[in-house]
Amino acid sequence: MLSGSNGKMANESLGETYFDMGEYRRSQKSLERTVLLLESMGYSPSNKNLPKIKLTRAEVMQGNPDINLERLFKHSDENKYKCNEGRIARHIGEILLNIGEKYLPQVEIWAGKAIRADDKNGIRWNLGMDYAFYFELFKRKGDLSKAKENLNKAIDILKECGATGWVEKYEKELAELSS
Repeated sequence: MLSGSNGKMANESLGETYFDMGEYRRSQKSLERTVLLLESMGYSPSNKNLPKIKLTRAEVMQGNPDINLERLFKHSDENKYKCNEGRIARHIGEILLNIGEKYLPQVEIWAGKAIRADDKNGIRWNLGMDYAFYFELFKRKGDLSKAKENLNKAIDILKECGATGWVEKYEKELAELSS
């Protein structure tokens, strides 16, 4: 296991990659190592809370419904980094979306927070991912018109960023949705 800041960055990046690949157990393990490293190095809550939220997201995707929402919201409140503001909001929305339909109104609030934060802070790639998440929400709600609208926004922004792999993925999803 890598240690120090390099270990933190490597494990967190690996956790994100595994998550994007749908390998949630491996994502969880990498993010657990990230949080352990951050705790041992005495990092501030603003540094630790995004990986903790990512870890919770990986656990939820494995079917763990035992989530402490109060603690999750506290992680968001403690954040002092503008660069994490949108991702934290999006990930909390993703967690809520995947723990129950009763949270759909809250999911929309968190998705809106993510979009506003990343737009305000000029974090274009995250903004594209926020719109892709908004697409998932509207698809889940059965509002295909709004789902397509948000996926098109995501595609346009991700094209600007040169994220061709994500653009291809979402263009394929858009085509499947339209057929």
